[in-house]
Amino acid sequence: MPQYLAGVDVGTTGARCVLFDTQGRFIAGEYREYGADYPKPGWVEQDACALIDQAMEACRIAVGRSGIKPTEIASIGFSAQRSVTCPVTADGTPVRPMISWQDARTGAEVDDMRQLIEEAEYYRLSGVPMGTTWVITKLLWMRKHEPEAFERTQKFVQNQDLVLRAFGAEGFHTDTCCMAFYGTWDVEQVDWNRTLMDRLGVSPEMFGTATPPGTQVGTVPAAVAEKTRFAVGTPICVGAGDQNCGVVGMGAIRPGMATVTLGTCGMAILGVDRPISGFGGMMITNHAVRGMWEVEGLSNAAAGCFRWFRDVVGTAEIERAARDGGDAFEILNELAATAEPGSKGLLYLPYLATAATPRWNCNARAAFVGLSLAHGRAELTRAVMEGVVLEIRDIIEGWLRADMEVKTLRIGGGATRSRLWNQIQADVYGRPVQTLSADESTGLGAALLGGVGAGVFASIQEGVDAMVRVATEIAPDPRRHQRYEEMYRAYVQAYEGLTASGTFETLARIQTGS
Repeated sequence: MPQYLAGVDVGTTGARCVLFDTQGRFIAGEYREYGADYPKPGWVEQDACALIDQAMEACRIAVGRSGIKPTEIASIGFSAQRSVTCPVTADGTPVRPMISWQDARTGAEVDDMRQLIEEAEYYRLSGVPMGTTWVITKLLWMRKHEPEAFERTQKFVQNQDLVLRAFGAEGFHTDTCCMAFYGTWDVEQVDWNRTLMDRLGVSPEMFGTATPPGTQVGTVPAAVAEKTRFAVGTPICVGAGDQNCGVVGMGAIRPGMATVTLGTCGMAILGVDRPISGFGGMMITNHAVRGMWEVEGLSNAAAGCFRWFRDVVGTAEIERAARDGGDAFEILNELAATAEPGSKGLLYLPYLATAATPRWNCNARAAFVGLSLAHGRAELTRAVMEGVVLEIRDIIEGWLRADMEVKTLRIGGGATRSRLWNQIQADVYGRPVQTLSADESTGLGAALLGGVGAGVFASIQEGVDAMVRVATEIAPDPRRHQRYEEMYRAYVQAYEGLTASGTFETLARIQTGS
């Protein structure tokens, strides 16, 4: 009887395949990195075929490394980066490179949308604030700037839809969690919003088919089996967007359970049991569990700031790691730990990829504020780590002001490999944070949903009970929390001052040459 589950995550910077047993124990995995293209400032595109090829290669290596028989794998569940625009022909061939969720070329199209529907009404109807992130804006951009490609496009689908089809799914399936990112979805009614579609001149047939997470949509054909080492006939199941899979993989499937994930981007997500109107720049999406919703806050750069810092400033640590062995990130962590909490009053605004929730400012840029001769590399390093968490604190503030209850807070993503960063999160939020036994919460969530689709589990709850375990709970230090509350107030003041003075706007204009 099959006793293992596979999760395939096709993310922003790489594809990962992970294998678990049905008790949530990690068996094997492989990660294959890929990049993006930046044709113009603010543009971010990716080659869909390259992503699929790397995903299949990751599967081939992971299955081979696992030492288990392919026929023992009960199912494959998928997750993928969200709100990626994939225009395809009738036979599923990409018309052009995918346009990333990070791509900000569609500012004029957002202005056009404001002429068709009032911004607050759009937010109320769709659950997402009007902005350049959503698929609808890229569709409108193609209709205006690439009319020939637009005419050849049969559907505008998202990343998971494309990958599912490549692995053997019939048709294009968008998990219901990701439907909000088309920008024309009624998150409250869990259906298309006809008012938005009529005003924007689109129809449901132009997008992927809404499909609940944990639904089998096909099986592995022979050609895919040859590339991936999965057995022919293995069930292929809809998972969810990467962040939604992460929520499932962290076991946050009841109201009041919140998660914070710090990866390439950062997400703070709170589960609720009722549909609510959007507020404070939050995204309101459907939870993988039917009858629940998610209140989501996005940080565009998050732990990507620390990677940037390593690459640009941490060259000595990179050289030391190459010379002596070890990891440059761990060396930087050791350096940051020598600095005092609050980094001697040095503040970092983590807007390397502009500001998302709750600010939604495409002109915002990263900055060190308060730098003096008293600061060294230790303070610079720690300030980056703290600044990333302060942006998440800014999101959580929105929940608290809306009187939303946070009963449990679980943290995940690559940042949890750092004990220091975990403690900083507890201290900044002023509440205990829990880490999970499985590092790969996104892959675990995808695998779990695949298990639901294949009938290994009767429900998501049953899967979570079997596969998800809390590893540690980290308590905040009250004194450090008070210091970080001061830093948070300075964070808000710095952002508001740079915005009101026009500094962000001026710098953005210079950078883009406009």
